[in-house]
Amino acid sequence: MRLAVAAVIQSKWFHIVLTLTYATIFVYQVIYSSTQSIISTQQNHNVQPTYKSISSSSSSPSFSVDILSVASINRTDLLKVQETIFKSHPIVRNFFNATEVDDYDPTCYKDITFDHVYKVSSFCRRRRNVPRLSRQFSVMRNMYARHQWLSTKPNPTGWLCAIQRPYSGLKKAYQHYQVMKQSFPDYFIIFDDDSYYNMDTFYKQHSNMNSTRLSVTAGCLVRQPIHLINFTFPFGGFGAVFSKGSMEYLFTPIICPLMIIGNGSIPMVVPHTNSEAICHQLSQDLFFELQYFHQGDSLFDLIYKYVNVERYRDVDLWNVNDGGGFCMHSDWVMGYFINYYNVSEHVVDPFYKHTAEARIESYKGSEIYAHPSGMCKNERNCPIGSDICHKPSIDWMLNEAKHWKMTINGSESSK
Repeated sequence: MRLAVAAVIQSKWFHIVLTLTYATIFVYQVIYSSTQSIISTQQNHNVQPTYKSISSSSSSPSFSVDILSVASINRTDLLKVQETIFKSHPIVRNFFNATEVDDYDPTCYKDITFDHVYKVSSFCRRRRNVPRLSRQFSVMRNMYARHQWLSTKPNPTGWLCAIQRPYSGLKKAYQHYQVMKQSFPDYFIIFDDDSYYNMDTFYKQHSNMNSTRLSVTAGCLVRQPIHLINFTFPFGGFGAVFSKGSMEYLFTPIICPLMIIGNGSIPMVVPHTNSEAICHQLSQDLFFELQYFHQGDSLFDLIYKYVNVERYRDVDLWNVNDGGGFCMHSDWVMGYFINYYNVSEHVVDPFYKHTAEARIESYKGSEIYAHPSGMCKNERNCPIGSDICHKPSIDWMLNEAKHWKMTINGSESSK
């Protein structure tokens, strides 16, 4: 089925039919109005983000940042400190969190055992007899967590279940925007509950940028060994920054008119302006993602299903011959879909001049290849005034936040 669909997408008639489809949709849109909801899941949680709507700073009345902290109910002390810190800054509009209760499989961390973790690792690292395994996927699967490494982690089951959590958090934030009828912020930052961003320096660096352009920046960008694969992804703990343009790109419905999926109907939505390129990439099916796409899905819908449908508790039912199973770390998922589905503009780094799939910028040149550079060095014992810090102490974060308040209060008192 996947091969047949892929062949149809690549047909020479694609562009003609796509144009006609867009015209038809436009006519129907004049008569009817409809909204596209995000995909339903087995767990429909209420939208209960931790956030505070506050006015932007007077120096930038239109600049806003929303933050998503990927957290755990087992260490809420970190989350509470983050919430206190970031909600105190005027440019932060919403502070969201995602914990186990927001997961697609919310009892995963309680129900699965190390035996599940062991089987997932074994399944994902097994590459023989897998049909059509692309070089990209083959290389990444070979780097999947080994049993030995997993056994050294204090909570391997919790770690595995948390891989899917950033995307549950994104879903939660999007539901909030729909319910509250809020637009996307200028920038949306995702990071872990043990991470810190200096919002003053962030504002100075981003307030004069065009947030409508497609842009995704990694707080610390990881480059895979070039002799194996030319692939980059954000180091999760250091976060990733999505521009308003990239957020809109992620959540806009996609129409592939020649695809026969489900009942073959085409939803009445305004299709993605880059549908043709997205559909072509879908036809490549490099990471077995095509099987999860349905007409009218946004790119985020596809990502959410790709990450969640194959539950870890069902590893014994995963079918290797059908491209089944979920064999990606959360950072790899972000790297793949951003780079290969054009969620961000091509990087300006001349090193990637001839690499089409190089679309994630590094924050002030912060990268990890042979050695870490820039912000990638900021782990635990970070210099005072750091733009980004991963795994700082609570006291360090609180002391850094004092500078925000002093600056803000000083600005307000001088008026």
